[in-house]
Amino acid sequence: MSGEKMSPHLQHTMVETLGIKMFRDENGVFKATMPVDSRTCQIFGLLNGGASVALAENLAGYASLKLCDKDTIPVGSCVSANHVAPGFFNSEVHAVATPIKIGKTIHIWNVDVFNEKEQLLSTIRMTNLIIKDTHNLREALINATVDKD
Repeated sequence: MSGEKMSPHLQHTMVETLGIKMFRDENGVFKATMPVDSRTCQIFGLLNGGASVALAENLAGYASLKLCDKDTIPVGSCVSANHVAPGFFNSEVHAVATPIKIGKTIHIWNVDVFNEKEQLLSTIRMTNLIIKDTHNLREALINATVDKD
């Protein structure tokens, strides 16, 4: 992952803001990493539960998009999270998305978030509706350019 250039369509989004890096590993498993730092912590220096949910929502959306037909896109419709242990400042968490149901109109993912010691921090269920891309959002995403000035 190091040295990998972020896709232009992810620049200036929550993904970039939170330092999330998403990828599909050699076995086809969708994964992501996120730093536990000033962007993702609550006031006590612990990983914010909302940041974990944002990690899961972005990863599940990325995974669904990769599995969608060319004329459809995923949109989040439901998320449920259980936070079971704290993440600590100045560390990194990683997430693994496991498909529960991949259908024509709905994708349901379980996203588990772990610390560097492989301890479960959060388990998040994410539902994406798969809709027709009537506004050509997929094409806009692919053709997006970012003006840094």
